[in-house]
Amino acid sequence: MANKVLVVDDEAGVRWALEMVLLRNGFSVASVGSGEEALAWLGQQKCQVILMDAKLGDIEGVELARKIRKQGVSVAPVILVSGYFYRDDSTVQSSLMAGDIAGFVTKPFRHEEILKAIHCVLMTGASTLPMAPAP
Repeated sequence: MANKVLVVDDEAGVRWALEMVLLRNGFSVASVGSGEEALAWLGQQKCQVILMDAKLGDIEGVELARKIRKQGVSVAPVILVSGYFYRDDSTVQSSLMAGDIAGFVTKPFRHEEILKAIHCVLMTGASTLPMAPAP
């Protein structure tokens, strides 16, 4: 059975693009358009990785990732996908250090970036970007 990825993005075109990339590379895919739908789906299903937009219509992606961990609805690593934040943003770095997210990919993304991030968290459990240096 292929690794299952949950795509959480409020833009239908982005969900479709991610689904196509993942399906063509042997992944099983489910997708939802809101944080509420993601929590409901995760309450019923399991996945190996969650690709999550940073800015959803009903909740911030980082807050949803925290909520998923706090409520214990999934242990799957979350990769934040964002056109709003950047790799060195303090929100991204603190979410990585807290363990709320396992990786980060900037929009617009190349297909290879998404696949590399997923393979990284599946194979090693490691973050896909360097941690911020200690102050």
